[in-house]
Amino acid sequence: MLYFCNIAILAALLLGQPMLALAVTPDEAEALVNSAAAGDAGALGRLKQAAERHDPESLYRLGALVFEGKLVRRDLEQAADLLKRAADKGHAAAQNAYGFMLQNGIGVAKNEQEAALWYERAAAAGEREAQNNLGWLYQEGRGVERSLDQAVSWYTKAAAAGSGIAAYHIGRLYESGGYAPVRGVPNLAAALGWYEKAAQGGLAIAQYKLGKALYEGKGAERNPVQGLAWIEKSAAQGNPLAQQLLALQLAGDGYKARDEREALRLTLAAARAGLPSAERLAGLFLEYGVGADRDPRAALRWYREAATRGDGEAALRLAILLDEGPAELRAPKEAAAWYEKASEAGWRDADLRLGLLYQAGRGVERNYKEALSRYRRAADAGYADALYRIAVLYEEGLGVNSDSRAALQWFAKAAERGHAEANAVIQGLMKPVERQGDAFSALKFGKF
Repeated sequence: MLYFCNIAILAALLLGQPMLALAVTPDEAEALVNSAAAGDAGALGRLKQAAERHDPESLYRLGALVFEGKLVRRDLEQAADLLKRAADKGHAAAQNAYGFMLQNGIGVAKNEQEAALWYERAAAAGEREAQNNLGWLYQEGRGVERSLDQAVSWYTKAAAAGSGIAAYHIGRLYESGGYAPVRGVPNLAAALGWYEKAAQGGLAIAQYKLGKALYEGKGAERNPVQGLAWIEKSAAQGNPLAQQLLALQLAGDGYKARDEREALRLTLAAARAGLPSAERLAGLFLEYGVGADRDPRAALRWYREAATRGDGEAALRLAILLDEGPAELRAPKEAAAWYEKASEAGWRDADLRLGLLYQAGRGVERNYKEALSRYRRAADAGYADALYRIAVLYEEGLGVNSDSRAALQWFAKAAERGHAEANAVIQGLMKPVERQGDAFSALKFGKF
């Protein structure tokens, strides 16, 4: 049989007729790509020749190279064309890749309905990435009618084929209460089962979720040591949430031997990944000298990064550093602006500090009424110093008519919350007040 095949090929060459190409296997295509990457100039040429003969595997491999810009110039439209040609010939991985380009409008016009059709073809052929992608479309109702049952069905098939991200998606649905047995009621135990499958497959985010649940005892029996082991695996893969949690442990928060330098290293890694809470933590470590010498200027930069991303606590800490930090860093006007951002995020401490700025006219135009308004916000949140500051404004008639009785009432409220200066005022006034009959008892029982 081989003999006749060779004769046929030789005859075709002698007669100048096109030769029927033998299909390139995935292993052969992989070998060509590896050879090209290693410097074999002819390997890429052979791959292109096979693609020109419409070989599906070669079209797919070349399309992937063109998509990524590896060994060839990146050209998304050409990549889409190559992948579409391979997909038309039934290549499942190419069908998935072309569907991805359609779903996201990469190299072609965005078309989620058509993307779903290509995913379905690839998924039916057992392509696990397509099964996962199709599951996501059903979960979100993109290009298909939303169906969590269909989503979980496809995710389950993909997970059974080894897709960690598909297992993670199922876990997320259970954790959020988005899936059975009771819709709207989180099923953490079921979620953790799926997270564990994904974690064992090496998915960093699943390792973090599983580790955190075990560490906190949510959805499973509490096991901090095992939980931290998973978190360490996730952190080693660069997951910023895991890096931050591990850093807190190493800084002295619990079950790991204290190592401030490593805590700072992990925190900076998470911060550089753009995690706002890690950026804030990096600022804290650098401001107070955890893992390195104190560096207020570097702390300021990290606080600003986090605050710019909307982290309210970072905005507050940034403002405090600009307001009360080293002289060379102080900028009262900018501090006031960041206090305002922190206030908008619900940080009432920022209102107290803004009140001080308005009262002193530092960084803002002096405005006693605005100071009083800010103090009231902080007082409503239980800040004793805000109660004391309101009392002072009433006593001195700043931003409000002078009212000694109201002042005394506010001093008493502050004193009840342990404010030393307010308590001193009350103690100093006690004897004179007692001589006024029942005035002090009225004050004590809030009759003013």
